[in-house]
Amino acid sequence: MTAARKTRQRGERPAQARSIATRDKLVRAALDVILEKGYNSASTTDFSEAAGVSRGALLHHFPTRSAIIIAAMELLLEEATAEIREVAAKVALTEVSLGDFIEFLWEMFSGRVFYLSLEFINEARTDADLRAGMMPVVKDFHAALDSIWIEFERQAEGQPQARLVALNMTVCLVRGMGVQTVLKDDPAYFRSMIETWKVILPQLLADGPEGVARLDGSGAAGVAGQGA
Repeated sequence: MTAARKTRQRGERPAQARSIATRDKLVRAALDVILEKGYNSASTTDFSEAAGVSRGALLHHFPTRSAIIIAAMELLLEEATAEIREVAAKVALTEVSLGDFIEFLWEMFSGRVFYLSLEFINEARTDADLRAGMMPVVKDFHAALDSIWIEFERQAEGQPQARLVALNMTVCLVRGMGVQTVLKDDPAYFRSMIETWKVILPQLLADGPEGVARLDGSGAAGVAGQGA
C-alpha cells in the first residue's frame, strides 16, 4: 500500500466517524424537539439548530423530513428494546422482582418513550408514506419483544405461550394506561391497576390463562380497592 493511500485512509476514518456522530446528533435532537414541541410544530430547522449542525448537513443525511422521523423512531425503539432486554434478563435470573419489572414497563410506557411513540403513531395514521416507513420499524420492535419474552421463558419455568401472551399483555396494559394519562390526572387510579396486575401476572406466567381463574376475589379486587 502506498504512503498516499495510507494517508487517505487515515483521513477517511475520522471523516466517517464525524459523519456518524453528526447523524446521531441530528436524530437525538429530533427526538428532543418533537417531545418538547410536538410533531407538527417541530421543523427540520429546529432539528439542525438543536443539534448544532448546518441545514446542509441535515439534508445530506436526511433529504426528507420523513427520513429523519423514521430514523428517530428507529433509535427510540432500539434503545427501548435494549433497556427491556436488560431488565427482563435480570428478572429471569431473579435479580429484579417481577413487580419491579412491571414498574419499569409502566415508567417507560407512560414517559418519554410513550409520548414520542404517540406523536409518531398519530401522524402515521393519516400519512401513508410515513406509515409505510414506520411499519417495518414497529414490526422489528415487536419481534424483538417476542425474542426477549422467549429468552425470559428459557431462563425461567412456566408455559412458553402463556409467558409470551402475558408479557405482551403487560406492554399493552401500560401503553393503554399511558394514553389515559394524557387527559386523566389520577395517580391513584393508575396505581390501583398496576398493583392489581402485580397480583395477576405471576399467576399467568406460572400457570397460563387458567391461573387468573384461580385468583380469589380478595386478591386482585382487594389490591385494586387499596389504590382507588
